[in-house]
Amino acid sequence: MGSVKDLEVIEEPTKKHEGVGVFKFSDRYSVFDYGEMPDEIDGKGEALCMMGVHNFKELEKEGIKTHFIELEDKNRMKFKLVNVITDEEPEEYKNMMVPLEIIYRNYLGEGSSVFRRLDKGKIEPEDLGLDGYPEVNEELNPPIIDFSTKFEKFDRYFKNLDEVKEHTGFDDQKIDLIKKKAIEVNDFINKRAEELGWIHLDGKMEVALDRDGELMLADVLGTLDEDRFEYDGFKLSKQMLRNYYRGGEWHEKMEKAKEEDLPKEEWPEPPRLPKKLVNFVSDMYKAAANAWTGEEHFDVKELERLIEEDYQELKEEGLVE
Repeated sequence: MGSVKDLEVIEEPTKKHEGVGVFKFSDRYSVFDYGEMPDEIDGKGEALCMMGVHNFKELEKEGIKTHFIELEDKNRMKFKLVNVITDEEPEEYKNMMVPLEIIYRNYLGEGSSVFRRLDKGKIEPEDLGLDGYPEVNEELNPPIIDFSTKFEKFDRYFKNLDEVKEHTGFDDQKIDLIKKKAIEVNDFINKRAEELGWIHLDGKMEVALDRDGELMLADVLGTLDEDRFEYDGFKLSKQMLRNYYRGGEWHEKMEKAKEEDLPKEEWPEPPRLPKKLVNFVSDMYKAAANAWTGEEHFDVKELERLIEEDYQELKEEGLVE
């Protein structure tokens, strides 16, 4: 079980054959690596599931292999299950999750981890394919394709592709293919976002190797939790929930606990969100899913009205910036 998705194993994978799993998308949410937060967002799981399934179906139409099998229920997605190998080199590079998160960045917002890594000298602009130090909110063309670890306590970014190859055991050809897939996925999401008048800032994806050793898209992608969007200046993602906590007493204690490497059971407990904010975020996820899929899954206001009316009311009450 993850902080926001539950995994049901229908059929265990073997060394040679894929298994079958089901993701149950919950109404939980997580920020700042805390894990499950105290509130649930009604309809969030179903909204994310609908967006994720829509994306996998459309990408497969374009000839991009995914682990998706079928939508089992409104918030349940059946998929091909592969092995997770974390502490040893695999006998064969087949039928396994690739231990990477692949991040595509079209813009670098203020506070981006890229700026922190550049300022601390952990990377140079050329490591990211940049000609020089980037500007805040500058559109990146081509986008940055960034890599971080998967299955570690905290995500750790790689400085360059040599480190990625060393971590995975993959050769140049395989890493280039993963980058190519990330660019294709990013282009697909950019196109759909543009059709809706949204801006796609960045996002992340995961890949697996099927039983023949071929790459396939895994987990879920192109949702409000995996990616960040803007609509007419409005941050269309769970960033609103991060912003509510960011800089407050709980967030400061959390950052200190992580710096001191305290065990999770000693981390401070977060306060609950205002009910009005929870209700708005619920409607935001639902309205976004309706728009993205082009189908009326939920009986809510259209996104434009929701922002003009309900979000403005939250601003007037000081619940959002």
